[in-house]
Amino acid sequence: MGWRALLRVVDFQSLLSSQPLVASALEKAQHAGGPKSPEAKALRESYYLLAKVLWTRRASIRRIHDLAWLDHTVVSAGARLGRVWENSDGSRSIRAAEETLPPGISPELFPQEGSNWIEVPVQAFSGISPNVKLERGVSNPFRVGIVPEVRLRPWYEAVTTAKFKAPPAAVSVLGEIEALIAAARRAGGSSVALVFAASSFEDRLAE
Repeated sequence: MGWRALLRVVDFQSLLSSQPLVASALEKAQHAGGPKSPEAKALRESYYLLAKVLWTRRASIRRIHDLAWLDHTVVSAGARLGRVWENSDGSRSIRAAEETLPPGISPELFPQEGSNWIEVPVQAFSGISPNVKLERGVSNPFRVGIVPEVRLRPWYEAVTTAKFKAPPAAVSVLGEIEALIAAARRAGGSSVALVFAASSFEDRLAE
């Protein structure tokens, strides 16, 4: 069983307005590998995902997971606003960071069970809600945490304090969270959030 996780600063206003960019990437992928290539298929699905979330104003755990990875790999691929952890070593580091953070704050970014919804302002069409509802929590095989802009300051303070007593395995994760929160606060904007998007998957070994 494989595992990977992404910690990333996501500007949901920018991400959910990125259909033209994704459409351009899709066109290039179709020219390069054909309309049925894996890359073209993934980009086509991403294009429709953006449309669905923008129109329904809701994004489930699975959709948040996919949106965060879309932002990381396509929409804002050149921005150093995220880091990936993989497999058992990465999982141990994330777990160590979770256990070091205060229990009253950790589940926002590293949920253990259940789910809840938060709202983030994203402007779109006139006449519809100015907010998008985002689900964070656990829905196997996906785990998604979201720290909205209004919670970034207390999170920064908690992480800075936790680093002093953190075990070695947790230090790199906490340092990354600290740096990403600082970047998010510099970016400003109420649609900015820190997102954790993790998933487990079956390893496919070549026969």
